[in-house]
Amino acid sequence: MKHYAKRYGVDRYTAYDDLTAVGFALTDSAQQWAHRPSTIPRRTVERATLPVHDKWWIVLDGRPFFVAGYTSGGAPYGTFADEVPPIR
Repeated sequence: MKHYAKRYGVDRYTAYDDLTAVGFALTDSAQQWAHRPSTIPRRTVERATLPVHDKWWIVLDGRPFFVAGYTSGGAPYGTFADEVPPIR
């Protein structure tokens, strides 16, 4: 199980599923990988809801985005407001 997971770059739950699907005989100790644990919900990120009234700031994906410039194709590039460190 461990070697299959490492060789093919998958987790052991996927390795268990793959090996049982092709009919490979596994040991009894491999049964621990038969059931994947339940997922832990992640906290949601609060998005900005205030409109931006500046030509250098736009709202992109619900977040304020500072436009530093535009690519030759017209796509804006820059940084999100929550990614800028605070000024001290």
